[in-house]
Amino acid sequence: MSSLRDRYVRLLRWYPSAYRAERGDELVDMYLDLARPGQRRPRPGDVLDLVRGGLRQRLREHRAGGLEDALPFAAGLAIVGAAIMAGAFLRIEDPRDPHYLPFLSEHRPGPFLTLGTIVWLAWLLPPIGLLFGRARPAVWLALAVTMGVVVPTPPMITFRPPLFLLVPQAALGIVALGTTRQRRIITATGALAGAGLAALVAPMPFSYGAQPVLEYTATLIGVVAAGAGVVFLARRDRRAFWPLLILLTPILLLAQPVWSGWPPPDIGTAAVRAALDVAAGLAAIPITVWLRGRLPVEGRSS
Repeated sequence: MSSLRDRYVRLLRWYPSAYRAERGDELVDMYLDLARPGQRRPRPGDVLDLVRGGLRQRLREHRAGGLEDALPFAAGLAIVGAAIMAGAFLRIEDPRDPHYLPFLSEHRPGPFLTLGTIVWLAWLLPPIGLLFGRARPAVWLALAVTMGVVVPTPPMITFRPPLFLLVPQAALGIVALGTTRQRRIITATGALAGAGLAALVAPMPFSYGAQPVLEYTATLIGVVAAGAGVVFLARRDRRAFWPLLILLTPILLLAQPVWSGWPPPDIGTAAVRAALDVAAGLAAIPITVWLRGRLPVEGRSS
């Protein structure tokens, strides 16, 4: 049976070999000193700390430490993008608009045109939560609402928003989980102002308004992230273009209907394209880390 020390030693495999050789014993001894009497397994918090610490050291080894530093910036931009989407679609799905009079049904979900209204309202909570230092729980709640709407039971499935709206919204939310309290006032104000402006200028009706909203959101996030990358690079800030890479998956998912055309393709084709977008977006980060690790030391920046 493995001892507690052996289990902590196995967790050290997340760290680079050179780091394990230099500080491995010291690190294990520290966790053993903090262990409770009779403890047989590493505590969940210890496991998380060691995994995060190991990944952080591996990024540093590849001179990619800016990835971790860039996450709060990317998360803040994701909150802004999700709020803009929410504001626009709250306006587009307003059942009081005369465009929808021929389509209104007594079976629709309460006072809403679709179940999407609940989703869009939920995505206005993260910027509000950010003001009070509770952004992450608000993001988790919005993600839970979004996933709950993705798989409704009949007959409500008729009133579910299209997946090409819900999937990129969820992707933005996953990135938004990396938010911190840094610049929370600026981020929250920008998100709420963006949502209000989007609600004012959102095109109508839904069949003509959905694609422009996705296009504008993808463009805004991409341009801001790329522009920030240029500024970071000019200032020798190690965050560089990491925010753009972190946000690449939601940007590709938002842009998919733009190059797919309208109306969207069948569900099978859309699922394949979405899977390719996700694969490309997720692969960009490890590929970039690997490439940076192979550059000569003198050719790399910290």
